[in-house]
Amino acid sequence: MPRRDLPPLRALTAFEAAARLGSFRMAANELGITRSAVSHQVKLLEDRLGLQLFRRDARRAELTQGGQAYYPAIRDAFDQIEAQTRAIRPSVADNELTVQVYVTVALKWLIPRLHDFERRFPDMKVRLSTSYFDWDFDERNVDVGIILARNKAPGHHYRPLFRSYLAPVCAPALLKGDNAIKKPDDLKKHKLIDVYTAEEDWQLWLDAASVKGVKPNNRLTVDSYILAQEAAIEGRGVAMTIGPFAAEEIKLGRLVQPFPLRVQHRHNWYFACHTEHRNKPKVKRFEEWLAKQVAADPALEVYRETGKAA
Repeated sequence: MPRRDLPPLRALTAFEAAARLGSFRMAANELGITRSAVSHQVKLLEDRLGLQLFRRDARRAELTQGGQAYYPAIRDAFDQIEAQTRAIRPSVADNELTVQVYVTVALKWLIPRLHDFERRFPDMKVRLSTSYFDWDFDERNVDVGIILARNKAPGHHYRPLFRSYLAPVCAPALLKGDNAIKKPDDLKKHKLIDVYTAEEDWQLWLDAASVKGVKPNNRLTVDSYILAQEAAIEGRGVAMTIGPFAAEEIKLGRLVQPFPLRVQHRHNWYFACHTEHRNKPKVKRFEEWLAKQVAADPALEVYRETGKAA
């Protein structure tokens, strides 16, 4: 039998993820490799095919005409492999729960509370699937999620947890000296710390505070809110928060909130799962426990309020 003429699996995997997600960076995050590694694998595939698959000058991973023709076949092949793998794999025990959670939420809110869940349900094994992307529920790889829901997909159950308010934070030292932050306009004198997946955050808050003329180049860009907070603690600039995740640092005096203005984010935090799985005992246990944790947390009191700004 002649040998199959197939491209390397790694190259196909990188291509499929980048085409499906529309981003080399998001593909790298999903695959657990670097963005340059994704680009390298795609280039290997293009060389093998003698065909350009993505437009290199596009900000997103935009498929060429050839890429658009090739992608459906690769997507369908991966879908069939995944479906058959699920069909023959032994079902996961009902005491194992995989939770999708944004990395900042995991470190600053969920992990310190998980011991209570483990104490209440000692037979349960919880696995965290952390991500730097917080808005899409990864139903193929997790049981439940704590997400900043942008789009509510049909066939899924979403339970509101708490609102997402935007509020700047900075090191206490920035409130002193010649360039002290005393009013919102003073932010023009300081570097603003951006999270690249949420570029609209700062503009929403600045518009609400009637601040104009902030220079776009006076920014530091990071890939998560927790890194933004750490950079702010070090005095690198002013970071934006979207929840109670700086509460401990504020309590310890490592960060301060220089202004009382809190602006409603476009999206809020939800518990998510597939509708068909909602009544599974392990899912119900976690959802009800999570709701009680949210209700009992005093730091979340203001995030349970209604209204666009407070």
